[in-house]
Amino acid sequence: MSYISKRALDNLTPNKLHEIRSHCFHNQYDAQNNPDGIVALAVAENKLMREEIVSHINKNMNINPWHLTYGQGPQGDPALRKALASFVQEVFKPSTEITDSHICICNGAGSAVDNLSFCMGEPGDGILVGRPLYVGFFPDIEARAKIKPVLVPFGDVNPTSAAAVLAYEEAFHRSNAAGVTIRAILISSPHNPLGRPYSNEFLIGMLKLCSKLNIHLISDEVYAKSHFPSKDVPEPPPFVSVLSFPLERYIDPSLVHVIYAMSKDFCANGTRIDALISPFNVQLMRSFRAVASFTRASQLAEHSWLNLLTDKPFLETYFPLFQARMTNAYEFTTSFLREKNIPYNPASVTSFIWIDLSRYLREDSLDAELELNWRMAREGVWLAMGASFASERNGNFRLTFATPWEELKLGLERLMKVLNEVEQEINQQMHFRRY
Repeated sequence: MSYISKRALDNLTPNKLHEIRSHCFHNQYDAQNNPDGIVALAVAENKLMREEIVSHINKNMNINPWHLTYGQGPQGDPALRKALASFVQEVFKPSTEITDSHICICNGAGSAVDNLSFCMGEPGDGILVGRPLYVGFFPDIEARAKIKPVLVPFGDVNPTSAAAVLAYEEAFHRSNAAGVTIRAILISSPHNPLGRPYSNEFLIGMLKLCSKLNIHLISDEVYAKSHFPSKDVPEPPPFVSVLSFPLERYIDPSLVHVIYAMSKDFCANGTRIDALISPFNVQLMRSFRAVASFTRASQLAEHSWLNLLTDKPFLETYFPLFQARMTNAYEFTTSFLREKNIPYNPASVTSFIWIDLSRYLREDSLDAELELNWRMAREGVWLAMGASFASERNGNFRLTFATPWEELKLGLERLMKVLNEVEQEINQQMHFRRY
């Protein structure tokens, strides 16, 4: 048998959580082509503005032979980087001007995390990530760079509050004592999967902590425009980027790096294009660009995003409509959850809700959570189980509500069919035990 590297084989370790994901991905619902398929309410895909984005791309693509070349290198089209710098100035409100030289384009936010992990540490080093965390961070950090995702537990502490900062510091010292060198802290801001922003006190606390420990802070800010009002949160707090703080007051700015992408705010996960924004660390950006040829974005994807970012009249109507649809989908979903007495974490940003289905588990265990998830899948609905996000409790699930109404309604109906059946079985078991 031909030789295969250990670092590659390590990525093939069987994982029960991946099995259900693979099963559901390959049989997704489509009203016309696969009506009996699985309604995917697990994936963080915002489907509410797809028609508008598709229409804009089709009307404005207008490619020429230049777009079939390598362009001007792996760091990305200068015109796109300039347009993105202008967008960042407007939306992220950085304390220091962002220019095109501070930006490198990649084929997706995961690639940016992967490249940063490769550049920041040696195999076996660690990056701190708070629980629960975005499930994609696991392969982004570990699969190629072989950096360890070091999970930070919080217990009863709110992970988005200033009190959570201490948990990161304690995890840092535990890791060092165990021989793992921590190189960075990675956060998804706003929080994925909790669907809410971090407090300003938390973000400032993280800047101060990274300064104290002399480690990098990576802030994944792909939901910058995905906030919306609701009955739960009538006046959602505005998006706050770590770049908006006067960094010199809290940290060596060269330790701060931000990721943004087309995927979430522009409802285009599959376009695969994102940007690393790192204004203060020339050496890191040079190192990042040195490996960026492996993660370069398609010129067609770059052209699509450039057209959107430079069409100001379109954006002026797009984002208000986007947020209005988010509100409607959220209200429909949360009304359903309240009616069915399903606890949930009120969200004001992102495209999903963190819900509590622990009472439907046959026991308080990972196996019971996985069993419930498979049962949902077999009944035609897929939610993301909390264990995938390293939840500290069994029974949490992430439900994506940014889904067209008919599909969302069908998915929720299928979900309740499963939960009602499970509840009846649990009640019967309790009855038999009683007698």
